[in-house]
Amino acid sequence: MLSDNPYVNILRELDTTGCWWCSSAVMFSVRNGKNTIGTICGSGDENYEYSSQMLINGKPLVQARLPECPTCKGMLAAGYGIENVDCPELKAARECMNSGFVSIKDSAEKIKPLLGLLRDGYYVLADTLCLPSNGEGSFFYDVSGDLKYYDSVCDEYYCNWNYKSIRHFPLFLYPTQSSSLINDERVEYYTQLLKSEKDPPRVLAYNYEGFMNLILDGHHKACAAANLGQYVRCLTIIRADGCRVSQEQLKRGRDLRQINPDIMTVYFAGIETDAEPGMRYLDIYGDGKKEEQPVQKFDLIEKPIHYGPDKYPAIKDIMFLMNPGGNIKGSLPETDDAAIRTLLDENTDEADSYLEAVISYLALTDHDKAYKLAADILRKGDDRNKHGRVRSALLFLLDNRSDETEQILADFYVAHEEQDELKVLVDSYWKNKAE
Repeated sequence: MLSDNPYVNILRELDTTGCWWCSSAVMFSVRNGKNTIGTICGSGDENYEYSSQMLINGKPLVQARLPECPTCKGMLAAGYGIENVDCPELKAARECMNSGFVSIKDSAEKIKPLLGLLRDGYYVLADTLCLPSNGEGSFFYDVSGDLKYYDSVCDEYYCNWNYKSIRHFPLFLYPTQSSSLINDERVEYYTQLLKSEKDPPRVLAYNYEGFMNLILDGHHKACAAANLGQYVRCLTIIRADGCRVSQEQLKRGRDLRQINPDIMTVYFAGIETDAEPGMRYLDIYGDGKKEEQPVQKFDLIEKPIHYGPDKYPAIKDIMFLMNPGGNIKGSLPETDDAAIRTLLDENTDEADSYLEAVISYLALTDHDKAYKLAADILRKGDDRNKHGRVRSALLFLLDNRSDETEQILADFYVAHEEQDELKVLVDSYWKNKAE
């Protein structure tokens, strides 16, 4: 006779070398899961949006209207305070979170009872770096009981500034606990702990949608990290959210749920790995059933709360960290004068991409230095390996009209012989001026 108990199988550790935000991760599967932690989604409407809620034991921790378009932003609203949810497995997991971090495998084994509350399928538990921010430049407790748009709630963030996009990965935090329960003394305790511990206790989070994680446990730890101006170390549960099948199977029909092909590669937010033997399409996307649940009004912010700096990095700010391969780097670009002079003299694709990142970063942090760099780039001219930096310099200067800008653009236009995209950009300066 088969057991009714959930079966959580820790499958293997994953290679996270290319993910600066993740130091280690394990894939696990859930069979006979209780399905009391997870999301429900409704049908799409005429605006190509659908309702979604993240539930624990039927209580919504967050509510949303999400876009079908991968690069469009979604709406979030606060849900039911997690302190009001009766979940013994979550309480036990909290004790594990406070006992110190040993390894990702050790943590996964300790919280298996909680993982058994997920629906059947494949997941990752990842040791991640998150920002104590809501993705809009504010402290993570700056949320509303009403639906509100968040740029970071998207499958892929597209930046108009440099025409690049990033596929989502766990980065920002959303609270699920009422602000009245945040205690200054407890925050100070964790602040001191984070200062002294090499491997401090982690926050427990769930990657809900796009770049946004829900805090299941560890609101005080996140506040403490904000106090120190640091990333938050999180153990983040990430469900499989994409896959790749063979071309032969794709040719068999558009509705892959009907043919349910074997898959080759599976995606967990920003982590890509080979599929497990026998992994099927339905294991990733489910059966497609829709469940409508109306958005309710909850108010987690019973008192104003803020820790750390006045302004936090927003989703657009992470574009500074793009490297030539399209991944994210672990540090901000070098912007001292010597480093910039070296980059300006390098005629390589890597230097070109790095200077794009420097311009984007300085545009928000040091306008005068960004202007000087853009001017220097245009004065050095353009060739095959400098196209990206020149385009970024032009885009910056187009938004900074002055007599000096006009002369810089005119000189570049005369010196640049080829009629191409760059000349079209320069032409737009005078066209917009005339209009």
